[in-house]
Amino acid sequence: MAIGGVVAAWQGGPWLAAACAAAVVVMSYEWARMSEPDAAMAAFAFAVAGSLGAVLFSSWQRLDLSAAWLAACALTSAITRRRSLMGALETAGGAIYVGLSPAVFLWLRDRAPEGLETILALFAIVWAADIFAYFGGKIIGGPKVAEGLSPRKTWSGIVVGVFAGAIAGYGCGILFHTDAGLRTAWLGVGALLAFTGLMGDLFESFLKRRFGVKDASRIIPGHGGVMDRIDGLMAATLLVGAALVFGPRATSLLFGTGL
Repeated sequence: MAIGGVVAAWQGGPWLAAACAAAVVVMSYEWARMSEPDAAMAAFAFAVAGSLGAVLFSSWQRLDLSAAWLAACALTSAITRRRSLMGALETAGGAIYVGLSPAVFLWLRDRAPEGLETILALFAIVWAADIFAYFGGKIIGGPKVAEGLSPRKTWSGIVVGVFAGAIAGYGCGILFHTDAGLRTAWLGVGALLAFTGLMGDLFESFLKRRFGVKDASRIIPGHGGVMDRIDGLMAATLLVGAALVFGPRATSLLFGTGL
């Protein structure tokens, strides 16, 4: 999956759009399966319609239309099918959660002039944090973060993962030929994105505990579902997307001359 994701991201355009479309189809199924097992087909239909439309609009760099379409499908599904407030919130929130991250990810990649660099930085930081958090927690051990949600996650793993993300961020500053005075800013960026990704992983654990499932699905043998594999990347993507939507030039200096 990592190799396929990097290749699709490097190529961009229709390659990445197709990969994001495939991901949202699977994740829409996983969310429907988890949250509404007794009405999975109806939940899937609304979620996949909203998510695919969001990816399509995002491929045209229309993130505004992407978000509007996704919200419309999610709210329609919630209002017409759920009878409780909590049920409506779960249906609408889940559909948006599944579709918005891939749409923002695609929008980030095609965003000139630092689209590719943005995606590579996300990959490097989130994956470094995930890998080192796992091994840091296994080797050091110690107090658990939230044993009721994820019995294996430790504070030591979180600290090691955030540190690894900061180092990966600094490496991105070097790779992108950022001015020497700004490379230290990448330490903070890396640490923030690493922590966000790790919290995204914990949030996914919360969702699975709430719905009483071990994995989002069994599509990837031995690894669960797509949501289980990219939960951290989804959370970090939303943070970067929000930063660039509300401050479009705020990060341009961090990318130096790029690759």
